[in-house]
Amino acid sequence: MIYTIYKFRYRIGLISIVSGIGGMTIGVIIAHFAGFPKGEVIDYFNWIPRGWLPQTIGQLFAFGASQILLLGLVLVVWNDKELTWAKATYFAFLTWIEMSILLGIVPSEWLNLSQGPLEWTGQRDFIQFPPILFLNNEIGLSLAALKDIIQLGISTNFLIAGLVVAYYIQDINDKIEKSKSRISDYGKEIIRVEQNA
Repeated sequence: MIYTIYKFRYRIGLISIVSGIGGMTIGVIIAHFAGFPKGEVIDYFNWIPRGWLPQTIGQLFAFGASQILLLGLVLVVWNDKELTWAKATYFAFLTWIEMSILLGIVPSEWLNLSQGPLEWTGQRDFIQFPPILFLNNEIGLSLAALKDIIQLGISTNFLIAGLVVAYYIQDINDKIEKSKSRISDYGKEIIRVEQNA
Protein backbone atom coordinates (compact mmCIF):
# COMPACT_ATOMS: atom_id res chain seq x y z
CA MET A 1 0.00 0.00 0.00
CA ILE A 2 2.75 2.46 0.93
CA TYR A 3 4.49 1.77 -2.38
CA THR A 4 1.25 2.45 -4.28
CA ILE A 5 0.89 5.80 -2.51
CA TYR A 6 4.54 6.55 -3.26
CA LYS A 7 4.12 5.60 -6.90
CA PHE A 8 1.13 7.93 -7.42
CA ARG A 9 2.29 10.60 -4.95
CA TYR A 10 2.23 13.49 -7.44
CA ARG A 11 -1.30 12.77 -8.59
CA ILE A 12 -2.58 12.17 -5.04
CA GLY A 13 -0.70 15.24 -3.80
CA LEU A 14 -2.11 17.61 -6.42
CA ILE A 15 -5.65 16.32 -5.91
CA SER A 16 -5.19 16.73 -2.14
CA ILE A 17 -3.92 20.30 -2.52
CA VAL A 18 -6.80 21.37 -4.75
CA SER A 19 -9.46 19.64 -2.64
CA GLY A 20 -7.87 20.95 0.57
CA ILE A 21 -7.94 24.56 -0.64
CA GLY A 22 -11.52 24.16 -1.88
CA GLY A 23 -12.65 22.49 1.33
CA MET A 24 -11.01 25.13 3.50
CA THR A 25 -12.71 27.87 1.48
CA ILE A 26 -16.12 26.23 1.87
CA GLY A 27 -15.59 25.55 5.59
CA VAL A 28 -14.45 29.11 6.34
CA ILE A 29 -17.41 30.58 4.43
CA ILE A 30 -19.85 28.39 6.37
CA ALA A 31 -18.18 29.12 9.72
CA HIS A 32 -18.04 32.86 9.05
CA PHE A 33 -21.59 33.41 7.88
CA ALA A 34 -23.11 30.99 10.42
CA GLY A 35 -21.69 33.22 13.15
CA PHE A 36 -23.88 36.19 12.19
CA PRO A 37 -26.88 36.90 14.44
CA LYS A 38 -30.22 35.41 13.44
CA GLY A 39 -32.33 37.83 11.44
CA GLU A 40 -29.41 39.76 9.94
CA VAL A 41 -29.71 39.72 6.14
CA ILE A 42 -26.60 38.84 4.12
CA ASP A 43 -26.61 39.30 0.35
CA TYR A 44 -25.32 36.03 -1.07
CA PHE A 45 -25.02 33.67 1.86
CA ASN A 46 -28.29 34.28 3.68
CA TRP A 47 -29.24 30.62 3.15
CA ILE A 48 -26.53 29.40 5.57
CA PRO A 49 -28.14 28.42 8.90
CA ARG A 50 -27.09 30.48 11.92
CA GLY A 51 -25.95 29.33 15.34
CA TRP A 52 -23.08 27.63 17.07
CA LEU A 53 -23.69 24.17 15.55
CA PRO A 54 -23.42 25.18 11.86
CA GLN A 55 -20.46 27.38 12.75
CA THR A 56 -18.70 24.45 14.46
CA ILE A 57 -19.48 22.15 11.52
CA GLY A 58 -17.90 24.72 9.18
CA GLN A 59 -14.82 24.91 11.41
CA LEU A 60 -14.49 21.12 11.52
CA PHE A 61 -14.87 20.97 7.72
CA ALA A 62 -12.11 23.57 7.31
CA PHE A 63 -9.90 21.69 9.79
CA GLY A 64 -10.28 18.41 7.88
CA ALA A 65 -9.55 20.18 4.60
CA SER A 66 -6.42 21.76 6.10
CA GLN A 67 -5.13 18.28 6.97
CA ILE A 68 -5.75 17.11 3.40
CA LEU A 69 -3.94 20.21 2.09
CA LEU A 70 -0.90 19.60 4.31
CA LEU A 71 -0.81 15.94 3.27
CA GLY A 72 -0.81 17.01 -0.38
CA LEU A 73 2.00 19.50 0.26
CA VAL A 74 4.08 16.68 1.74
CA LEU A 75 3.35 14.20 -1.05
CA VAL A 76 4.35 16.47 -3.96
CA VAL A 77 7.96 16.81 -2.72
CA TRP A 78 8.43 13.37 -1.15
CA ASN A 79 10.95 11.04 -2.80
CA ASP A 80 13.49 8.45 -1.76
CA LYS A 81 16.52 10.59 -2.57
CA GLU A 82 18.78 12.02 0.09
CA LEU A 83 17.25 14.85 2.08
CA THR A 84 18.59 18.31 1.23
CA TRP A 85 18.59 21.42 3.43
CA ALA A 86 15.87 22.98 1.29
CA LYS A 87 13.58 19.96 1.69
CA ALA A 88 14.34 19.73 5.41
CA THR A 89 13.40 23.39 5.82
CA TYR A 90 10.21 22.84 3.80
CA PHE A 91 9.19 19.82 5.90
CA ALA A 92 10.04 21.68 9.12
CA PHE A 93 7.83 24.56 8.00
CA LEU A 94 4.94 22.16 7.28
CA THR A 95 5.49 20.50 10.67
CA TRP A 96 5.38 23.91 12.36
CA ILE A 97 2.10 24.74 10.58
CA GLU A 98 0.63 21.37 11.59
CA MET A 99 1.61 21.73 15.23
CA SER A 100 0.31 25.32 15.27
CA ILE A 101 -3.05 24.06 14.04
CA LEU A 102 -3.22 21.06 16.38
CA LEU A 103 -1.80 22.63 19.53
CA GLY A 104 -2.93 26.24 19.03
CA ILE A 105 -5.97 26.73 16.84
CA VAL A 106 -8.01 23.62 17.72
CA PRO A 107 -7.79 24.06 21.54
CA SER A 108 -8.41 27.80 21.16
CA GLU A 109 -11.55 27.24 19.11
CA TRP A 110 -12.75 24.67 21.66
CA LEU A 111 -12.33 27.24 24.43
CA ASN A 112 -14.12 29.89 22.32
CA LEU A 113 -17.04 27.50 21.76
CA SER A 114 -17.33 26.29 25.34
CA GLN A 115 -16.94 29.72 26.97
CA GLY A 116 -19.13 31.53 24.43
CA PRO A 117 -22.24 29.87 23.02
CA LEU A 118 -22.23 26.82 25.31
CA GLU A 119 -21.66 28.98 28.43
CA TRP A 120 -19.59 26.44 30.34
CA THR A 121 -18.77 28.65 33.32
CA GLY A 122 -17.66 27.99 36.87
CA GLN A 123 -21.16 28.73 38.17
CA ARG A 124 -22.72 25.80 36.30
CA ASP A 125 -22.20 22.33 37.74
CA PHE A 126 -21.49 19.32 35.59
CA ILE A 127 -21.73 16.73 38.33
CA GLN A 128 -22.13 16.65 42.11
CA PHE A 129 -20.28 13.80 43.79
CA PRO A 130 -21.94 11.91 46.66
CA PRO A 131 -20.80 13.47 49.98
CA ILE A 132 -20.04 10.03 51.42
CA LEU A 133 -17.04 9.79 49.08
CA PHE A 134 -15.43 12.98 50.45
CA LEU A 135 -16.02 12.76 54.22
CA ASN A 136 -19.48 14.37 53.93
CA ASN A 137 -18.12 17.41 52.07
CA GLU A 138 -19.97 18.66 49.03
CA ILE A 139 -17.63 18.39 46.04
CA GLY A 140 -18.65 18.99 42.47
CA LEU A 141 -17.16 19.40 39.02
CA SER A 142 -18.13 22.58 37.24
CA LEU A 143 -18.54 22.90 33.50
CA ALA A 144 -15.52 25.26 33.47
CA ALA A 145 -13.34 22.50 34.95
CA LEU A 146 -14.75 19.98 32.45
CA LYS A 147 -13.97 22.43 29.63
CA ASP A 148 -10.35 22.66 30.79
CA ILE A 149 -10.07 18.88 31.15
CA ILE A 150 -11.31 18.41 27.57
CA GLN A 151 -8.88 21.08 26.31
CA LEU A 152 -6.01 19.35 28.09
CA GLY A 153 -7.04 16.04 26.52
CA ILE A 154 -7.13 17.60 23.05
CA SER A 155 -3.64 19.10 23.40
CA THR A 156 -2.10 16.01 24.99
CA ASN A 157 -3.54 13.58 22.45
CA PHE A 158 -2.45 15.73 19.49
CA LEU A 159 1.06 15.99 20.96
CA ILE A 160 1.29 12.22 21.48
CA ALA A 161 -0.05 11.58 17.97
CA GLY A 162 2.55 13.96 16.54
CA LEU A 163 5.36 12.15 18.36
CA VAL A 164 4.12 8.74 17.19
CA VAL A 165 3.86 9.89 13.56
CA ALA A 166 7.35 11.42 13.77
CA TYR A 167 8.71 8.12 15.08
CA TYR A 168 7.11 5.96 12.39
CA ILE A 169 7.85 8.29 9.49
CA GLN A 170 11.61 7.93 9.95
CA ASP A 171 11.72 4.46 8.37
CA ILE A 172 9.16 5.06 5.63
CA ASN A 173 11.70 5.07 2.77
CA ASP A 174 13.09 1.71 3.94
CA LYS A 175 9.58 0.24 3.89
CA ILE A 176 9.07 1.53 0.35
CA GLU A 177 12.37 0.01 -0.79
CA LYS A 178 11.48 -3.36 0.75
CA SER A 179 8.02 -3.38 -0.86
CA LYS A 180 9.35 -2.80 -4.38
CA SER A 181 9.54 -5.89 -6.53
CA ARG A 182 12.64 -6.20 -8.67
CA ILE A 183 12.68 -7.93 -12.04
CA SER A 184 15.81 -9.76 -13.15
CA ASP A 185 17.32 -9.64 -16.62
CA TYR A 186 15.48 -12.90 -17.33
CA GLY A 187 12.04 -11.44 -16.57
CA LYS A 188 11.44 -13.10 -13.21
CA GLU A 189 10.82 -11.39 -9.91
CA ILE A 190 13.81 -11.34 -7.60
CA ILE A 191 13.07 -12.58 -4.08
CA ARG A 192 15.47 -11.83 -1.27
CA VAL A 193 16.17 -14.67 1.09
CA GLU A 194 17.61 -13.94 4.50
CA GLN A 195 20.35 -16.42 5.39
CA ASN A 196 21.21 -17.28 8.95
CA ALA A 197 24.95 -17.40 9.63
